[in-house]
Amino acid sequence: MASTIVRGRYVVTGVIDENTSNIIENGAVFQRDGEIIEVGPYEEIRSRHQPDEEIGSSDFAVIPGLVNAHHHVGLTPFQLGTLDMPLETWIIARWALRDVDPYLDTLYCAMQMIESGITTVMHNHMMARLPSDAGLYESGARIIEAYEDSGMRVAFSLSHRDQNHLVYEDDERFLATLPATLAQGIRDYLGGRPISLEDHLSVTAELIDKKQSDRTRVFISPHNVHWCSDEMLRAIKEFATRHSTGIHIHLQETVYQKMYGARNWGKTPLAHLADLGFLGPEVSCAHGVWLTEADIDILAETGTAICSNPSSNLRLKSGVAPLNVLLEKGVTVAIGIDEAGLNDDNDILQEMRVAQKIHRVPGVASPALTSHQILDLTTVNGAKVTLFEEQIGRLEPGKRADMVLVRLDRIEEPYLDPDTDIVDALVYRGKGIDVDTVIVDGDVLLRGGRFQKLDKAEIIGRFKETLARPLSPAERRRGDLSRELLPHIQRWFEGWELDRGTPHYFYNERA
Repeated sequence: MASTIVRGRYVVTGVIDENTSNIIENGAVFQRDGEIIEVGPYEEIRSRHQPDEEIGSSDFAVIPGLVNAHHHVGLTPFQLGTLDMPLETWIIARWALRDVDPYLDTLYCAMQMIESGITTVMHNHMMARLPSDAGLYESGARIIEAYEDSGMRVAFSLSHRDQNHLVYEDDERFLATLPATLAQGIRDYLGGRPISLEDHLSVTAELIDKKQSDRTRVFISPHNVHWCSDEMLRAIKEFATRHSTGIHIHLQETVYQKMYGARNWGKTPLAHLADLGFLGPEVSCAHGVWLTEADIDILAETGTAICSNPSSNLRLKSGVAPLNVLLEKGVTVAIGIDEAGLNDDNDILQEMRVAQKIHRVPGVASPALTSHQILDLTTVNGAKVTLFEEQIGRLEPGKRADMVLVRLDRIEEPYLDPDTDIVDALVYRGKGIDVDTVIVDGDVLLRGGRFQKLDKAEIIGRFKETLARPLSPAERRRGDLSRELLPHIQRWFEGWELDRGTPHYFYNERA
């Protein structure tokens, strides 16, 4: 059995309330075979245990492993040639992205996440049709295998949709408005090796059977309410119940999606899900920017969670989610990066800071998220939505030994008031570059900023080789279709007069 003492000037075992965390100064964690056995003052831990190894010093803060609660890919759309734009046009612009190797892309992404202190991720893989070189199961399995090789925990799902692939109406109705040649090209593209609901359910069941493990959970994922028929949503809910697994779905990310609900059901998409009996504690919803007060009550009543992605929502002009109100009503909220974050670098510490700052509403009595709340969202609540709650989220006996050592020198340079709470210091000033050591299940994945089980340079070199090839005819054709289609998508959405309701937050006003 491998045993370790992990020590730091501060050991943050977990959040107590919105203003307090349990912090042990000159503390330590003793783990054996991946299980936390004892947490306490370093001298006491050292006197009672004889570990195989001791890690850390007074130069570090030790915190629970961080959770990225919503994610998709490694190389970002910007790296692959697509600028930020509103979600509805950005989705079509992404058709022009080149194909990447899913294993190497995921492993590259996992390395970035580990380097920023992420030990667990909710990975939602979106596929509209089968790739030319592999089946659906093989595509999902390769991504899971990349996470297995990285050492991270993952809640993995294949995302699927069966309607409204172009705009928020029937595909054929929209295609009838396009030039005939363009419309046929899109039909050919959308019809190429399509994934059926039966494919989606059977492959997810196979992944659960063959790939689920102590570090891997397999969820099922309908892409979004307006992209899925009621038949599909009911089938997915039944599947999740039968297999005792989680459901991850995008929800009311943009104002257009909220408006779609009013136009088609006379209610919000979330209220429609409630009517279908779809919601519950096993359901996590990505984004939730355009929630009404009634929606928030539904979330609280059903135990359904929100995975908020502040940087993504800013980059795609989606807006700002009502996190303050959600937390006031007792809704479980976790934080995700959703591919990139502000700097295309998967820095969860920076994402935590963005989440805190954009929810600071003007006014001395207005609510604002504290650093302790932000840490709770990124540890305990991240563990809840990924269904690892029993194993991770806090540093306490019986939990698995997932923890991060953060160097304090840069955070404190050239001066930091000695009375500053360490959780405030981490959220206000911490960056991925401060992460020194990352441990999952007692295994050291990163030490001194260097990977222990992966050759970073070799992996990136292999990845670069695959990206050096010229675009295939299929990739070029897809890019041409995207560029020709985009103006038509833009005009279609410009025809919607945006709803102007009462905002949750007060930021500014016109005289």
